[in-house]
Amino acid sequence: MSLRLKTIAALQECGEPITYRDLIDLLWKIHPDLKEHLSQHYQSEQKARREMRIRLGTLVKDYPQTFSATMSDGIVLVGLAASRDEQLDDAELEDEDSAESEGKPSVYWYTFPAYQSDKDPFPIKIGRGTDPLARIRMQVTAMPEQPRILGTFEHKDPISLERALHSVLILRGKRKSDAPGTEWFITTPEEISELIRLVLG
Repeated sequence: MSLRLKTIAALQECGEPITYRDLIDLLWKIHPDLKEHLSQHYQSEQKARREMRIRLGTLVKDYPQTFSATMSDGIVLVGLAASRDEQLDDAELEDEDSAESEGKPSVYWYTFPAYQSDKDPFPIKIGRGTDPLARIRMQVTAMPEQPRILGTFEHKDPISLERALHSVLILRGKRKSDAPGTEWFITTPEEISELIRLVLG
């Protein structure tokens, strides 16, 4: 996976602009092999961090349609730029990542076994992609257990469907506000399936 895709996934997971230092820490936490490779190549973590900062700065400069850099109290914050769908869309991701080239556009929802409950609502992440399993694996490389896919729904416009589900759940007060990102909700698989039927009529 390219550094661009890794950075996009990290910023999507974070859900808000962050400093270059925090972005490097997040990328290295998600991809420890990246930190190890750079540290070995440059023979010190300090030099590896400096090189990573240069690479990220170049990335942000070269892809203004994807990334934004803003100044706040003298500190540069990096985030995802507002584009036609407020983020890099699946078509652009597919151009760079062949892992998704075989699938069909879908909305998916997943959780982790530690969260799942048979009786009460629990944290569920709702996302979209042409290959749900590949997208989920991109996002959870640093997690201590395997994600559990609870459902998928193929649709020709997964961006709009995902937004609709998010919007309704936000209006119902079900967004998990302390989650790293904006796609986690305290809900159930049944509620999500019901919302899809409701939204699509």
